[in-house]
Amino acid sequence: MADLKTFAAHNCYGVAAITALTVQNTQGVAAVRPVEPQILRESIQSLLADGRVRALKIGMLSNVAAAEIVQEVLDSHPELPAVLDPVLCSSNGAELLNASGQAFLRRHLLSRVALVTPNLEEAAALTGLPVDNLESMKAAARKLVEMGARAVVVTGGHLEKAIDVLLVGTEMESFVGDRFKPDNTHGTGCTFSSAVAANLALGRQLRDAIVLAKAYVAEAIRHAFPIGPGRIPLNHLYRMAESSRVSEHLPAQSEPLH
Repeated sequence: MADLKTFAAHNCYGVAAITALTVQNTQGVAAVRPVEPQILRESIQSLLADGRVRALKIGMLSNVAAAEIVQEVLDSHPELPAVLDPVLCSSNGAELLNASGQAFLRRHLLSRVALVTPNLEEAAALTGLPVDNLESMKAAARKLVEMGARAVVVTGGHLEKAIDVLLVGTEMESFVGDRFKPDNTHGTGCTFSSAVAANLALGRQLRDAIVLAKAYVAEAIRHAFPIGPGRIPLNHLYRMAESSRVSEHLPAQSEPLH
């Protein structure tokens, strides 16, 4: 749902194939129920058959069966830029991709997408390296490229300074952003990767898509408001409120004279 709101905020029409159903709220994930593989396959095929898809965002996969279907899709549609958010576990520790799925992701999906966007914990799990500062983020990005990734953004929103590291081939770059309240970050990873995918769908180059996505996420965090007692989710549609405030102060259009 965060993905779809992010696409809408970028004037894109998002469509979704659900890989798993989760029982969750602001306090955490309590249960996960994977979707039957054939239903997932048919859902994706049906959406792609409409012929209007311009980019792909891959989020939580849950198990190796879903990951295998995603590989099929990527192999069948190499012209579509794909962004992979390697969701491995929830913030409260619930497993969102099992061990065999993680192994499959490393071997078969990293090399098939335009960009992979792990956070610190995901980068550590994928590479086997400790990732807790800028230098280790750079090392993890290099390792992921060695493992086959074309481009990597290691997101460091949980560091004292919000730093993201981008590696494309051998070109390394760091982006420093504002630090926000740590509780205002529920859904930042999926939102960031979806924002990148939306910008790629709109025809922007990868670096520009990343810069714009980072700025969008920062404002969505800044405008977050609590909807429950747990972690505060981003306000994906904050621009709607800003537009409403602007329109309230515009002068009313007069009727044409006859």
